[in-house]
Amino acid sequence: MVKFDSGSESEMTNGDEVYIDTKYEVKLKMKNGNGVYNEPKHDQFQDREEMEVLILPDLFSSFMSVPVRENPNYASVKANADDWISSVIKADAEWTNRNKRVDFTYLANIWAPDCSAFALRTSSDWNSWAFLFDDQFDEGHLSNDLDGAINEIARTREIMEGTAPRYTADSEHPIRYVFQTLCDRIKQSPEGFYVGKPSSERFYKRWMWAHELYWEGLVEQVRTNVEGRSYTRRPEEYMAMRRGSLGAYPALVNNEWCYGIDLPEEVADHPSVFEIMVIISDQILLVNDILSYEKDLRLGVDHNMVRLLKAKGLSTQQAINEVGLMINHCYRRYYRALSKVPCFGEEADRALLGFLEVEKNHALGSLLWSYKTGRYFKSKEDGARVRKTRELLIPKNLAAL
Repeated sequence: MVKFDSGSESEMTNGDEVYIDTKYEVKLKMKNGNGVYNEPKHDQFQDREEMEVLILPDLFSSFMSVPVRENPNYASVKANADDWISSVIKADAEWTNRNKRVDFTYLANIWAPDCSAFALRTSSDWNSWAFLFDDQFDEGHLSNDLDGAINEIARTREIMEGTAPRYTADSEHPIRYVFQTLCDRIKQSPEGFYVGKPSSERFYKRWMWAHELYWEGLVEQVRTNVEGRSYTRRPEEYMAMRRGSLGAYPALVNNEWCYGIDLPEEVADHPSVFEIMVIISDQILLVNDILSYEKDLRLGVDHNMVRLLKAKGLSTQQAINEVGLMINHCYRRYYRALSKVPCFGEEADRALLGFLEVEKNHALGSLLWSYKTGRYFKSKEDGARVRKTRELLIPKNLAAL
């Protein structure tokens, strides 16, 4: 039995910065890194006998089975967002085309299908920032540099707190510039600059708190890398670290802003409300670990639950089955946590219902985005095949790792 810090349980199946100096270096590191923009070479095997066929669990069960809704502003926002981020980092044509395929706006548009164009653009730009920022710690130049990681987070925190210098589009630190524009926008109404009611001090503190949880997770991830504890961790220790470093907490609060949701303190501080955020983060990271398994093998990424369970003695299929059980347990945990949430009154409960919708949309959007963009597969078409057949085909020599 695996017990998690949040109280969940799962049955086991058998008992190259040292410092980023210029925007051009940033572009080069993003192009050559192992993050979301990197496309590992896939072997083209025609014979299924050369492949290990892994059967995936049904990832569209429970509240993931709802119809998909998209934001009508998607197409126009995507074009503008893609052009902007490419111009900020002075990207070449190859990176620009790859970024268009990654399609962060599609992810944002499933997360918030009813929000304004301004809010959708902000969410898309936040995704661009988050993945560029995260790649530095994931497999980039900060992945084994604890002091450097802490320093970069400190500089970013100063931006959030309003104590940093103003950066520009021609800044030597384009990732910081992007984040500063996000902080400016989040302080405004989701309808736009000087339109509607600006964000409350209470909400901005919640937004900062969510980013602090993310950064704490990143520091712990780097510390784990430095200490070489990747495969010696217990599953519950892995979950505790990854639910922070995943970045779901700030993304969720960002989506609250998209809908103008400002949770009263008695709602936001209720333990079951935070537990729901934990559960959604767990569900997303477990789904992600299944779908990204082959890519993680090819890129040598070891923060993956499937790989961790295999290191404990399970076969690949057993490990995937076990992760599937953990995902299903997330749904049971969600409804148990929901049953413990009291009635707060009309206004607070309306905000709570919006929060719950944001949480479920976030999980669904992350799953659909992985299939639609084919970011973990050979192509978009291969992603569609995996979704339809629930078969993940991995060369046997790679699956043996």
